[in-house]
Amino acid sequence: MTVTIVFIEMMGVPGSYDATVYDHFEDKDQEGRWFVKRYAHITGISIETSNVCIGEPLPRPDQVDGLVLAGSYNSVHDHTDWQHQVRAWLPEMRAHRLPLLGICGSHQLIAHGEGADVIPVEGGPFAGTFPLRLTDAGRSSPLMQSIQDDDCFHYANSEHVVGIPAGSTLLASSSKVPVAVLDYGHHCYTTQFHPEASDETLGTIWRHKAPELRRNYHSRDQGDRLVENFLRLVRDLRHPGDHD
Repeated sequence: MTVTIVFIEMMGVPGSYDATVYDHFEDKDQEGRWFVKRYAHITGISIETSNVCIGEPLPRPDQVDGLVLAGSYNSVHDHTDWQHQVRAWLPEMRAHRLPLLGICGSHQLIAHGEGADVIPVEGGPFAGTFPLRLTDAGRSSPLMQSIQDDDCFHYANSEHVVGIPAGSTLLASSSKVPVAVLDYGHHCYTTQFHPEASDETLGTIWRHKAPELRRNYHSRDQGDRLVENFLRLVRDLRHPGDHD
């Protein structure tokens, strides 16, 4: 039997970001397709996608075993229609204790909803492949299994979360982004960085507006390990036992 993971695309309202930076990719800016291709090899997992920014429906609790919420060009302060929709939908997902991995803009959206501030990164964008430091809770977290201090992840952040939201536990920090990974309990996790991205897909963000930042990225990151930890966790919660 397989478990169903739904990847929620949140790139942003069409026209609110420069989609042409992705034109050289086979799937353009369709990050759901990127995600499926990157993680379809994991046994026992079926990955579906939904782009809430263009009106595709969000899944019901009975349709899904786990969720991955993507990042976004839209700030939490934009208050777009799709952000209001996600904010209204999330409490039901949390009430059903569905495992969830929120990435970058979703990390900020969830934290902001719990009362944390989201402010600009001091000194400009935090963009590149940078190390993190685990907390004691992070060292024992199943999300961070086989991840060590100073392992690197890809960032592309103009804003970041300030303070630990109520009801959450800090798992890891980075230099300019002290709230890098959070655990909200019941296997709900969020990351300020982009574990699902490659140096190519994330670095291309700066192709037109700040090409010098692309040099900050490299391929020696541990993003795939974190995402695969989460996907296997969802699978094993539903169907315990050895798979791969």
